[in-house]
Amino acid sequence: MKIILLVEGARRTVELTEEGITVGRGDAATVKITSNAVSRVHARFFLKGGQVHVQDMKSMNGTTYRDAPVLEPTPLHPGDTILLGEVPIQWVREETAAAPQPAPPKAHTEARIALEDRAFDTSGSIMVPHATLEDLLARHQADKAPAEVEALFSRLASMAGKLLAAAGLAELLESVMSLVSAQIPCQRGFILLADPSGDLVPEFVWEERPGAITTPISRTIARTAMTAKVTILTTDARVDPRFSAGESIKIHGISSALCAPLIVDTQSLGVIYLESSLNKGGFKREDEHLLSAMANFAAVGIQRERETRFRQRLERYHSPQVVNEILHAAQNLDAPILQARRCEISVLFADISGFTRMSEGMEPLQLASILNRSFEVMTEQIFIRGGTLDKYIGDAIMAFFGAPAPDPDHAAHAVEAARAMQQGLKALNADRPAGYPELKMRIGINSGEAFAGDIGCEKRMDYTVMGSTVNLASRLESAVAGPGQIAIGPRTAEILQSKEFIPLQPVSLKNIELEVRPFLVPWE
Repeated sequence: MKIILLVEGARRTVELTEEGITVGRGDAATVKITSNAVSRVHARFFLKGGQVHVQDMKSMNGTTYRDAPVLEPTPLHPGDTILLGEVPIQWVREETAAAPQPAPPKAHTEARIALEDRAFDTSGSIMVPHATLEDLLARHQADKAPAEVEALFSRLASMAGKLLAAAGLAELLESVMSLVSAQIPCQRGFILLADPSGDLVPEFVWEERPGAITTPISRTIARTAMTAKVTILTTDARVDPRFSAGESIKIHGISSALCAPLIVDTQSLGVIYLESSLNKGGFKREDEHLLSAMANFAAVGIQRERETRFRQRLERYHSPQVVNEILHAAQNLDAPILQARRCEISVLFADISGFTRMSEGMEPLQLASILNRSFEVMTEQIFIRGGTLDKYIGDAIMAFFGAPAPDPDHAAHAVEAARAMQQGLKALNADRPAGYPELKMRIGINSGEAFAGDIGCEKRMDYTVMGSTVNLASRLESAVAGPGQIAIGPRTAEILQSKEFIPLQPVSLKNIELEVRPFLVPWE
């Protein structure tokens, strides 16, 4: 029986009998393969009961069929592919034998890979200190022929264009790994980024053959590359204690790892980690140089994407000036300035009096228009004074001053914003369209210590404040201030020491343990 085998990109027509033919890299094999990952006589193809079978010949790196090792003679079907170590052999269907067989598509997978802590023998590795892109290019120009220099520039220019076009971090990481794996032969590639605690987390995983290799990667190598800011090239993973028994080498033929840090200025964002097998020849010094250059580009792209996402998030709550201050202080997406802490702030609640009853007879579009006009005026006054917009609550606004950026004048800024909000609403009333009702607003302000920080879950986080200071501000707005009034708590009045404030009688407020003596703030 004649069949066609696709071996190392070439078609081989073989005549099968019950005795069969052998495949391997030795002279004794019927069909020879050049890869060192293949044993001298690796596998046998033969007929049994008129059907094609494959048998592993006790090879070092094993024979795999449908992701399972071939432990006994196994029947095959036209179109099937087996792996000799990592080298594929396909039984080509007769109807497609005349057409070239495309290489299996490279697949992108979810970030699913185990990391393990282990030692690696630095004597079997090359460790190159991180160099900036400018230094790498200067060294390349000095050491390489003009054609090689031009080729590197062309690769990096292509990478820059694709990274700039990426929409979001996920697409950017996919573009990075696609470019890297296309330029540097490898079986697996990983992009690991540092989380806020400094742990490396796989954010993108690429596999030439998804699921073919399941061994963990070395957290030790990745962490060393990131913290020591070096590119690591392991010349032979067999010096790795993980491979002391030789099982992973026998099964998968992995011999080399290449890991480059992702660095912007002095900050390490993570690493790009590649693995290569024996039949690919391992990694070379040229691969180290190229990956280092590409990692520099990738790090800039990742940092840019983080900052864009961080700015968009901040702009929901803060004025442009405050956003710039926070970005200046922050070094990454999860900046410490947004982490939970206790701070001295002033909290402001503002509510349009009687709006719920007023809105019952309104058309939805008219209702939305009134609220949008009002909120635009009020939010602007908050932002002008460096305040943070916490949230819109129906026809109400909650804001605070003094966080995340400390503000020694938080009480003054809160009261100034409240006065400007009342004046802005008065101007809106004077210029309101026909049919729009006159609006009155109650405002409550309280100062004191509060808990401020990111609150929520992994899918949604909001920067907000909590505590008794916040509760009292809400009660001052709802139970003390009348329509068109600004009520402040005793601590706010104490900080500002203004004779303009009008003291009120002490009051008992819901869920407030002690009586409170509030003040009214004149604003007209």
